[in-house]
Amino acid sequence: MNIRQLDLNLLLVFDAVYRERSISAAARKLDLSQPAVSNALRRLRKFTGDTLFFRSGNEMMPTRTANALAIPVSHALSTVEESLSSLRAFDPRTSTRVFRLGINDFMRVTLVPALSNLLEQEAPNVRLEFNRETPSPPVLLEALRRGETDLSFMPLATVAGEKDIVFSLVNTDTLTMIARVGHPILEDGPPVSMEALSKARHVTTSNAPALRAMAEAAFAENGVERDIACVLPDTVTIPAIVEMTDYLGVVGKSFLQRHQRDHAIAELKLPFTFPEIKAGLVWAKSAEEDQGLKWLREKAESILHSAVRVGE
Repeated sequence: MNIRQLDLNLLLVFDAVYRERSISAAARKLDLSQPAVSNALRRLRKFTGDTLFFRSGNEMMPTRTANALAIPVSHALSTVEESLSSLRAFDPRTSTRVFRLGINDFMRVTLVPALSNLLEQEAPNVRLEFNRETPSPPVLLEALRRGETDLSFMPLATVAGEKDIVFSLVNTDTLTMIARVGHPILEDGPPVSMEALSKARHVTTSNAPALRAMAEAAFAENGVERDIACVLPDTVTIPAIVEMTDYLGVVGKSFLQRHQRDHAIAELKLPFTFPEIKAGLVWAKSAEEDQGLKWLREKAESILHSAVRVGE
């Protein structure tokens, strides 16, 4: 028996006759003629090699084979119908969907708490799964394409030329370098000399490979080879490490503004500038018409735009 030779529409007819126990009732339910339903049953009987139904009085009674098929066929049809319905019409009040978001430190601080609170109020049965963005951009983009991740936040330079990826600009920022208040390097300049930068030890992160690559490229272009003393799993810890050591760190200016009041850290004036970084929400083009994801994106965009304005 080769399932590829089966017209799947016949399963709709089978399910209707099984539920209604009547060809005429099944025809009305499917908006088909009785001859069409009878013909469909004839084709399905030929495919299965079983009569499937027999007449008993006014009812079409199922055979053992039909009873064995009924549950998996009904489950398969219900699953497909529910999946299509969730894509066509998303109701946050009743939806039980699971959304998977790839996040970095910016989203972890600004989006996760606010979005969780919003869902508690507006979509109480929806579940969020947040995954830290530690892989390289190509790996993250492939996860979006495969549907393993629904939404991510990335530097938009990493998605340039990706025709099957869509993005929404949320934040424009610039990297900057920080040191503890009272660090001797602050007496060198401004701006700080290339020699001082090369002699200093630095702290960096492993969770934002794209941003780290941009920073390293800027240092390399200006002849600075950084001596990395500490590699952290997140950016949030950098201010605390810098405050307690003579290490230098690289963070976004908006990040510095948020954390400068909590840590004794200062911004260094460099003899060169880092490139401007545009970042935003990123998703697969194949998910563009998914109403649930569209609702989630709009909520996330609103939260992130508000966070950026607060941080300015």
